[in-house]
Amino acid sequence: GRVTPHGLVPQRFGDKARSERAAHVDVDKGRITYSGNDAEQGASQGVQDRLSIFVQLGAMVAANPERYPPGTQIHINVTSARAADVWTFVVDGPETLELPGGSKQTIRLSRQPRKQYDQIAHLWLAPDLQYLPVRIRLTQANGDFADLQLQSADISSPPPN
Repeated sequence: GRVTPHGLVPQRFGDKARSERAAHVDVDKGRITYSGNDAEQGASQGVQDRLSIFVQLGAMVAANPERYPPGTQIHINVTSARAADVWTFVVDGPETLELPGGSKQTIRLSRQPRKQYDQIAHLWLAPDLQYLPVRIRLTQANGDFADLQLQSADISSPPPN
């Protein structure tokens, strides 16, 4: 993908379970094509993939934290390797986490599933680390989950304007 003044712009998202499948995002042409026989879908500015969404949310909150008080809903088009859908995150509010790298003050966001088998996602952003995601927990409908936690970080200089 690319980094633009408006944030992340994914170009390819791959997922490998049994065999690799991929989504190819072309925002300039307004379309997402898929490596399988899945139908082409439209793509607008701001579309993310299932990985870039977490970094993009951190960047959005970092750019204007006052815009995202607890209870705020954030709607973003997100593509997998098969199809795109709207993901809705709610800003849950502040939470202190005990991470492998120590205690962190965070802001938690939670994905609100729309369908019975949608993945549940929780994201914790650390304001003192420029809203870097410090924990991401993804839970499948069957209860399987991945829990990614920051081990360490060194932010020694302020971000460029």
